[in-house]
Amino acid sequence: MLTHHRRARIRLLQALDACLFGVALLASYGLRAENLLWNRPALEPFTNYLVLAALVMLLAPAVLAAQGFYTLPRLTPWLAMIGAVARACVFTVLGVILVLFLLRLQFARSVVILTVAFGSLLVYGRARLTRWLDGTRRAQERLFRRLAWVGLPAEVARLRDSLAADERDFLQTVAEFDPSRGAAADFVTLLHEHSVNVVVLCPSGLAAAAVQPVLAACEREGVETVVNPGIFHTPVFRPELDRFGGEPVICYRPQPAPAWQLAAKRLFDWVGAALLLVLLLPLFVLLALVIRLGSPGPALFRQRRCGLNGRPFDMLKFRSMVRDAEEHKAGLEARNEMSGPVFKVSDDPRVTRVGRFLRRHALDELPQLWNVLRGEMSLVGPRPLPVEEVHRFQDDAHRRRLSVPPGLTCLWQVRGRNEIDDFDDWVRLDLEYIDNWSLWLDAKILVATVPAVLLGRGGR
Repeated sequence: MLTHHRRARIRLLQALDACLFGVALLASYGLRAENLLWNRPALEPFTNYLVLAALVMLLAPAVLAAQGFYTLPRLTPWLAMIGAVARACVFTVLGVILVLFLLRLQFARSVVILTVAFGSLLVYGRARLTRWLDGTRRAQERLFRRLAWVGLPAEVARLRDSLAADERDFLQTVAEFDPSRGAAADFVTLLHEHSVNVVVLCPSGLAAAAVQPVLAACEREGVETVVNPGIFHTPVFRPELDRFGGEPVICYRPQPAPAWQLAAKRLFDWVGAALLLVLLLPLFVLLALVIRLGSPGPALFRQRRCGLNGRPFDMLKFRSMVRDAEEHKAGLEARNEMSGPVFKVSDDPRVTRVGRFLRRHALDELPQLWNVLRGEMSLVGPRPLPVEEVHRFQDDAHRRRLSVPPGLTCLWQVRGRNEIDDFDDWVRLDLEYIDNWSLWLDAKILVATVPAVLLGRGGR
């Protein structure tokens, strides 16, 4: 079934299952209140259990969805269905107990366990009944989408073969049409004869003059149309429909996060950096004095680093090396311990005694809060590399780590820092962050960074 219709069906089934868990709570409370199963002290009034009812009715369908229960193909073996329901039952009980503990609420444990158990049985029965009803002729007439494929035969066959088992559910192919050989009038006749619900258009290899009449006929007659452009087939980029020049376009974004989440991330960066700069100002002054007393030269060090999409910017650091460290770098190239284009040396002779402490606890990175405030960096993101190191990338795929703003900390910092000596592993962690980004992931990385920095894990 197409995604839009599958989502609507899943929402309907979840609402129905929530009601079934509500019925299960009523039955469980009745059994326990009347002591039909065992003799226990009297229960509180049922109105006190309305909070529990709301919790179970919200949590149980969500857990079932997390177990993939609502996306199981129609021909899934019944044992697999039972397994999904059983796992959801266990996780729901644990989740309810945890929430009640956090909220300091107390209900009869027998009612909680019976509610989830009875509810799971009812949901499994509903699922078996739904599957049986879906197989009836009337359900197939109502639920199945009558599909017409439009495009070159080879392109149509490729797309049909790529459909997953759950995507084929409730789709019934009734016709195929090749615009390069058939007339527009033939396509209109096909729509009428087969009462087509959905047209899947594969325009790859077709001229625009052949595609336009198909789209016009579908628009004129109100037939749902799915266009598969057949380009940029990639598991990384996720397409979004947008408008450009007044026309619909497909936009492939490297980080398909909702706009509000990206705005929230930027707001958090700005507020967090501003607060930390104010709070840490005495520490900044102290570190600057210690650095100046420890070795001649300025307290701050500026270096050109690559920011978003490789755009250079001046990154700030507390100076941890001797003043002319850059001039001696070439003589240490043979001691480089990092594979790839990145330069890392343990026991670097250019590092001062004060600088060694700063680097171990990442105190030298604190001035980059100013870069965050300026919008050149983020609190969380792949670490920015020097411009010359980025220019030495041998694999262009490594540049995808530049598709988001660089940050003060990322997965590399919390999973080993300089103990990771393979640049490919470093990039893999950065891409893992980019592909799985969320505000929650940023929060977890920030929390994990604190002990990693305080204990100096992986710092040199």
